[in-house]
Parts: sequence; structure tokens; C-alpha cells
Amino acid sequence: DDSMSLASAQRLIYAVKNGIGYSVPQIRPHELLNYFSFDTVTPDADQTFDVLASATQDGDQLTLALAVKGATPQRQALDLTVLVDRSCSMEGEGRMDYTQRSLHLMADQLETGDRVDLVLFDDRTCVPLENFVVGRDDPALLQKTIDQMRPEGATDVDMGLREAYRVAKAHADTRGRNRRMMVMTDAMMNTGDIDPNTVSEIGKAFENDGIRLTGVGVGSEFNDEVLDRLTEKGKGAYVFLGSEAVVDRLFGPSGFPSLTQTIAHDVRFRLELPDSLAMERFYGEEASTNKEDVQPINYYAGTSQLFLQDLRLRDGRVVPNDPVEMVVEYRDARTGEPETRTFRTTVGKMLKADQHNARKGMALMAWTDLLTADAMGADPCGDPLRTYARRASTLSDDAEVGFVNGLVRQRCGNFELPSVVTDNGVPFKVKVDSDIPISTVALDCGGSRSTEALSGSDVIAMITAPAGGVCELTLSGTVDMRAEVEVPVTGGDLRCVIRGGRVHCS
Repeated sequence: DDSMSLASAQRLIYAVKNGIGYSVPQIRPHELLNYFSFDTVTPDADQTFDVLASATQDGDQLTLALAVKGATPQRQALDLTVLVDRSCSMEGEGRMDYTQRSLHLMADQLETGDRVDLVLFDDRTCVPLENFVVGRDDPALLQKTIDQMRPEGATDVDMGLREAYRVAKAHADTRGRNRRMMVMTDAMMNTGDIDPNTVSEIGKAFENDGIRLTGVGVGSEFNDEVLDRLTEKGKGAYVFLGSEAVVDRLFGPSGFPSLTQTIAHDVRFRLELPDSLAMERFYGEEASTNKEDVQPINYYAGTSQLFLQDLRLRDGRVVPNDPVEMVVEYRDARTGEPETRTFRTTVGKMLKADQHNARKGMALMAWTDLLTADAMGADPCGDPLRTYARRASTLSDDAEVGFVNGLVRQRCGNFELPSVVTDNGVPFKVKVDSDIPISTVALDCGGSRSTEALSGSDVIAMITAPAGGVCELTLSGTVDMRAEVEVPVTGGDLRCVIRGGRVHCS
């Protein structure tokens, strides 16, 4: 799915949190990996993507996590046609309130030169605002138009899309502008052409004309099939508004650029593995050795995706120097020119990297197995719970995993995370944020000392430390700086900030 397609994950979490039933098809592991956050590397100013690679080993199996981060370039002027469902069904669940709140927040994010059309539909269409230009026209006109929307009539999505398409195509001077269609609806089609396939073909027409599509499902009961097909054909983002908090996150200053700005089109990712590794399981939506079997996607500004896969060691042993490559093929969103970017690492480097992404990804996949067992009428609180608890136990400092723990406890009651203590110690990550170069991170715990060298842009040291002890951390720069730190029983993360010769770790 596109990097901003979050709706199915949002709806599933809403259902689990509120005790609403869900089916197996509604559990889409790859979209949960899109929804939750992972460690990433911000691309350099002249790059569109960057990749952070890590791996864990369990016997003859490696779990490989590739976290892809998209750039957030200076945005182009926006041509935004907003299609709003104002039918009677939008009155329930505060759907129209969510919609109006979203549009007011959107208005605050617009910049001089942006152009906005507002198209309303029920069983008729209406265009109360066309060719509104920010900086030229009175802002009160846009605000008043939003405030005056009231639910009425039946829902003819097909007619609304066709009218919005006409309005969007009417603009002639579109060169160098970001052309965007945003559809806000519960998609409860009850009049006109109600065939979802017809609607999806209109989405394809938008894509063919260079108008990028964003689908916004409003309320917990919106028609998922319609918006999913519409945005899939139009290669667009697809999100869900189910609370004011979600509205504020998606349409506020941090979310709006990701909702409306694509940085790359027709994106495909290719993983090149050495002969020593074989693919066993890919946790994404599509994978094939044939490029044409995988549908390309659009990538949105500032968004990230985690590609998670299980690999088998063919000879049962790691070959540290074996190369692994991720190749990204895409068309630049501004120039339309084809681009290719290759990211290279080795098996050994991935195994030495911070394992948080791989561990978190596998914990979330265990949660989806638990949800699937529940949806199928099996016992989710037996083996699925034990597997989830074991994987989550290494992530005690991750707030999002803590949130999922709470959802699991709603279903299965209280459960204990098993202690993670081994003879070899526990993983302890030290992230250094310093105004001077730091060359070495050392941890002294009684008779045990671990040292990790930092070089270049490296700011993270991964140390194996004795569990549950108080240790002395030494950060070596122009002088040695020391701090007393506590290593949790299950390991964890530590952030050390150095400013003006003073160090603070938390």
C-alpha cells in the first residue's frame, strides 16, 4: 500500500479498543507496520529516500527489518479539490463535525498561491467554492463555506466524483503544481451507480490525468471497500477520521504535508539477497520475483515504511561479509524522470545494528496472529498470547508496544512479560546527541566493561550489559565524560545529551 495508507490499521485499532467485532480480512499486518513508528534515517537534502537496516538471528533464521524514510522537500504550490459528502448519513457519529474540523485545520496549513475547490455532494452536486486562491481571496470566504455545510439527501458517490473530476480538470495553468483530489465520505452509497468497481475506475482516471487522490473515511462505519478500491486504482493515500485527536494529527502542521505531498510515483522496492540467504516469509502486501506482479505505489513526504521478512540461512551459518542490497525504482514526483537508488549493507553489519525495529516488527506480527485467532473463534489467550508476551518483553521502553499491551490485556486479562535475562546480558542502546564529536562509548558494570566505537554519522552504540545493574558510562570526546546509569532488567534505550561540556543521560 502507499506509505500514507493508514485507514485499515486505524479502524482495526479503533475496533479492538472499543470492543467492536472485526473479521480476518480487516487484519492487514503490512498496514500495521506502516501505522506504528520505527527508527529511521532522515534522507540527506539531495536524496528522496534513506534506509535503516537491521537483523536478528534465531538459529538458522534471520529476521530482516528495512526501515525506509521519505524526504520532506519544500512543497510545490497546491491545487486541491476537496470533495465532501454532505448526505444524511454524515450526521451520525459526529462525522460532519470531524469533516468541518479537518477542513478548518487544512485552511490553516495552506500557503500563498495554493488553489482550492470545494465540491459537495449528496444525491445532487454543488460547487460553493471554485478557484479560491490563498493570498488573493478573502480567507473568511473559505471559512464561511466550511461552516455552512449541513447533511442532507442520499449518497451518490459516483456523481460526486465525476463533478469533482470536472472541476479539477478545468484548471489550465497546472504546470509545476501539486494537483490533489481529497475525497471525504463515509461512502454509504445508496443512490446512483453504487457499484464499487465503477467508482474505482474513476480513481484510475484521476491517476491517468496526474491528479493524485487522497481518500478520507469518516466515522467508524464507513464503507471500506469503496475507498480502498478508489485509492488503490488511483494509487492514493487512504486514512480514517474517528476522533478529534486523529483529525488534529492528520490535518495539523505535522500531518498535512504527508497527506497532500507525494515525493515519488510508481515506486517499487527490490531486495537483492546473497546465495547464503533464502526468503521464507515476507510480511508485506505483495512480493514476487517478477517485477510486473507487484503494483507500484506512490510515496508521501516524511512518511516511512518497514519491510519485514524472515530469511533462512541455507547452510545454517552466517556469512558476515555477504552483501545485501535494497534497490528503489521510482519516478520523481516533480520531474517525472525515472530514478534508481541502491542501498548496500552486509549481513554482519545488520546483525550488529540496533535490533529494535526487527524486534518491534515481530512483536506486532505476533499481535496480529493473536487478533486473527480471536477473529476465527480460536483461543487468542493461549499460545498466541505467550508468543506475543515473549516478543514484547524485549521492548519494555517502547510506548507504542505498551499501548498494544493494554489492548491485549483488555482481551486476555493481565499477563506478565517474561524477564529477559541471559548469561550474555541484555541489549542496551546508547544514543548520543552531542555538540562535539564522540569517538567511543564505554560501559563499566563491576568487572564487566563493554566498548563501542562511533564513527562518522554514527550516533548509536549497541552494548550488551549485565541486567539490572548500576554502571558507569564513559563518553570519550576531547575529554572523557562520565555518568552513572542504570541498566533495566530487560535492557533498554538511553539518550545522552552533551552540551557545553555537560552530559545528561535519561
